[in-house]
Amino acid sequence: MEHSTPSRRTFLAAVGNLTSAGWLALNWPQIAAAAEHAGHHAAHHSGHAAMGGDTPPTTLHTLTPAEAADVEAIAGQIVPGGATPGAREAGVLFFIDNALGSFFAAQLPAFRKGLAEFQQAYAARFGADKPFATAPDAQQVAWLKEVDKSAFFNAVRRLTVLGLIALPKYGGNRNNLGWNLIGVEDNHAWAPPFGYYDQDYPGFEPYPGTKITTA
Repeated sequence: MEHSTPSRRTFLAAVGNLTSAGWLALNWPQIAAAAEHAGHHAAHHSGHAAMGGDTPPTTLHTLTPAEAADVEAIAGQIVPGGATPGAREAGVLFFIDNALGSFFAAQLPAFRKGLAEFQQAYAARFGADKPFATAPDAQQVAWLKEVDKSAFFNAVRRLTVLGLIALPKYGGNRNNLGWNLIGVEDNHAWAPPFGYYDQDYPGFEPYPGTKITTA
């Protein structure tokens, strides 16, 4: 079923505009494996699953409050809420914080540097006493259009998309909200027919004259 809503259209646009269209497919196995390793490692050493275990993280461990506020505001403009939930409602911030503190930890220094440059440039334009996170939506969107070619913005966009489609235990996709945006059904197994394209397929039938033997 097609859900013609602002959040879904914006989400699909965010996916389609990634620097590399095949990036998710190419990197997802490594991301999932790294995340699983990080979750087990953190749970073993801390006695809980706050960094990617089976219990979704609900507190920040990596970003400062000021950093988190701006990152969440950016993610919230990439996939805004509306008729359907967006990045904020799906808890994408907690995925980003979790990722940068565990399986994407190597990217944290560059991410922080890019965020600091983003904040400094914004402050130079609008004043240091008015952080991006507190600005009106129209002003946020206008500023993001000015910086949407930057490596930092692309990093936030990728993490936002990942946070919406990753397993909820990694922090985002709260209550499967991200999956609901793109029509993903959370089933462990599927049985035919899988869709309209094979609904009339009767299953494999031996060719005429073919003898089927079983071992």
